[in-house]
Amino acid sequence: MLTSLYRNTAQFIGIETNKTSHFERLISGVTAFVALLSVFYFSRTFLSIPDSLLVLSSIGASAVLLFAVPHGALSQPWPFLMGHLISAFIGISFFQAFGSSFITGAVAVGVSIITMHYLRCLHPPGGSTALSCVVGGNSIHAMGYEFLLYPLAINLLALLILAFVINNAFYWRRYPSFLNTAIANKIDETHIFEIEDLYGALEKEDMFIDVSAEELMNIYNTASNNAKTRQQQLIAKRPRLARRLSIKRKRGKL
Repeated sequence: MLTSLYRNTAQFIGIETNKTSHFERLISGVTAFVALLSVFYFSRTFLSIPDSLLVLSSIGASAVLLFAVPHGALSQPWPFLMGHLISAFIGISFFQAFGSSFITGAVAVGVSIITMHYLRCLHPPGGSTALSCVVGGNSIHAMGYEFLLYPLAINLLALLILAFVINNAFYWRRYPSFLNTAIANKIDETHIFEIEDLYGALEKEDMFIDVSAEELMNIYNTASNNAKTRQQQLIAKRPRLARRLSIKRKRGKL
């Protein structure tokens, strides 16, 4: 009963079953650390230390996605780059039109989310970028739209290059996920459903999840192959078990 209660409570509050190795977790942290040091260097070149730390907060959230879940849909180059740039543009525009206030920042974040949805570049840290452009310090406000080019675009490109180089240095990581040939949909007549069915299901459910249909298909293919292998092993063991039972029965009669 306690086990069932724990399982239900964990599912209710959203505790994920993390099966990644200790080495993979260490890589995620170390690579993000190296990348953020580079981003901070670029930021403080153009901004004051407090404002550069404000920019670094949103970039730091992106580092979690790019280096901890590099195959995620929200971690890919288009959402990463455009999510930040579009949100920053909206934040700067709202500041120049309505000034700096929390209400203005909240509206800018909301508009950024809607815009990112339509442009297919949903990236959660973009909301922080929009907010920092509204309620950030004087050095951010003084730069205006130049902030989009530097330090923001420079920092984004630096982090993107680091994500490409570092992630691809490990054979089980591929960034962007397009380079991961393992998730390519292979035509197999034994499949109960194909990738188009996954797209249809996601559209019907009317929700966005941080995993592509290609990755879901790859997970399904891998799980199906594992199930087939397990079944074959069980079938192979059955004759041996039958022989053992037969021998035991014969010995019992003797």
